[in-house]
Amino acid sequence: MSSQRKIDSARINGAKSHGPITEEGRKTSSMNAVKYGLNAHTVVLPNENDEEYNLLLDTYFNDLQPSGIFERDLVVEMVNAKWRQRRFYDVESLMFEREIFRNQERIDKEYGSDTKVVAHAFAFRNLSLGGSLPMLSQVESRLERIYARASRTLHQHRQLREKYVEKRTQSQDRTLAPALSFEEISNEKN
Repeated sequence: MSSQRKIDSARINGAKSHGPITEEGRKTSSMNAVKYGLNAHTVVLPNENDEEYNLLLDTYFNDLQPSGIFERDLVVEMVNAKWRQRRFYDVESLMFEREIFRNQERIDKEYGSDTKVVAHAFAFRNLSLGGSLPMLSQVESRLERIYARASRTLHQHRQLREKYVEKRTQSQDRTLAPALSFEEISNEKN
């Protein structure tokens, strides 16, 4: 149990802080729980372009024309997965560039000129042994599955919705048809 002095001290100290005041401070503060940016809950990282993400989102919305919140959520899930995939492509490229640069002298010395394929092989081997490339591949595969699952679910949902609308329209057409007389019904049977 806390003493009255500790309680009073906590109240005084708590009254001093009102959180970040500027927009930049709030944005920085919102990232406090992010451990690393590759799988973060925030899709657009501080060093990425919000406009590019919004353009990608708008393009998907224009192309897919989601209907209702469920379809919109699926499209957003697809866009988020695609955005992260693009980030990983950049990470992978940078990893290869750095590894090639680190080994360039050795490659040139041992293999001479025209060493593009050798440089790639060197980088691939070293990155694979280091563990970073396999981890990157796992995350890329997971993002591809997320994208494909959302796309498939969107397609299935639309098919079910179309089938339901078609069935409902046919049922309404039957109920709106004029009632047949007894004479007309018996003539149809014969």
